[in-house]
Amino acid sequence: MCERAGNFSENGCPHGAFDAPGGPLQDHGLGSNRVNARGLHHVTAIIADVHRSAEFYAGALGLKRVKKTVCYDDPGSYHVYYGDDAGTPGAVLSTLAWNCVTPGMAGVGEVVQTAFRVAPDSLDAWADRLASLGVPTRAERSAFDERMLCFPDPDGTALSLIETWDARSGERSRNSRADLKLRGLHGVTLDVREEDETIDILQKVFGFRLVSHRNGSMRLVAHDGPGGAITLRIIGRSSRGRLGGGTVRHVAFRSKDLADRAEMVEKLRSAYGIAVSEPIERTYLNAVGFRAPCGVLFEIATDGPGFAVDEAPERLGERLQLPAFLEARRAELQQILPPLN
Repeated sequence: MCERAGNFSENGCPHGAFDAPGGPLQDHGLGSNRVNARGLHHVTAIIADVHRSAEFYAGALGLKRVKKTVCYDDPGSYHVYYGDDAGTPGAVLSTLAWNCVTPGMAGVGEVVQTAFRVAPDSLDAWADRLASLGVPTRAERSAFDERMLCFPDPDGTALSLIETWDARSGERSRNSRADLKLRGLHGVTLDVREEDETIDILQKVFGFRLVSHRNGSMRLVAHDGPGGAITLRIIGRSSRGRLGGGTVRHVAFRSKDLADRAEMVEKLRSAYGIAVSEPIERTYLNAVGFRAPCGVLFEIATDGPGFAVDEAPERLGERLQLPAFLEARRAELQQILPPLN
């Protein structure tokens, strides 16, 4: 496990730099006139079988594959992004297919549940759909009395669906039972031993606000749209989680551009003594990482340039996309990587 202030590679192992040989850092034109970008950017899960995962996320859950690429520092393995039609920040879950990965274990210092937003009154239809596909589900209520449908992905990553309403109209959808389309991420739940500076960082650095504290859980909200919520479940002394198949490698928070991220990084350094990793250019976003006081690996990712930077919007996720420094190895990598259509 990497140290809190260390450098983090994409495959989870520490190395000397967090950047890839892809050229200098660039501002991709997301100016300050854009809507303030806050909340979750994406969540990255570790998987063992890319085909099985694709059948689940694109098939059973109906997410769009918005990018098929590789782990930049382990290019013999896939990094596949799923989301809405455009891969909008706040609607993206990515999967890292680590070779010969052993099962992980969710616990303290890990993301223990990732929730997606669905239409109001659609959970029964979702339960029927998933049951017809052999996915075991259970109905629960969150600590904040939200109706939830909980289930694992094929590697055991804990997922849930939570009904959400359009805050602008305040209306339930009349045809919501037929509306079986995910509406982006709802949020993530972290298991932590105690209240610590993570709570302060979420509010003062990432722009969340504490809206409820009940049943041993704290709900923090950045906005009422996709990726707007995060829950900390205080569980006291308990075992640490173990990174591996079926666990979440990191949760990424949004920054609208490099300048916005620089402000966050400076707050982390000056107020909390936290040093982030060197930047990594992932083509579709630029990220830095750090280990939060609670133990979870956080990233700060830019909103741009987005997934249409190397594919037409209507063709997202169709072709294997490689960064410039790996393009010369395309033929080799296509022999190594299993076909993924």
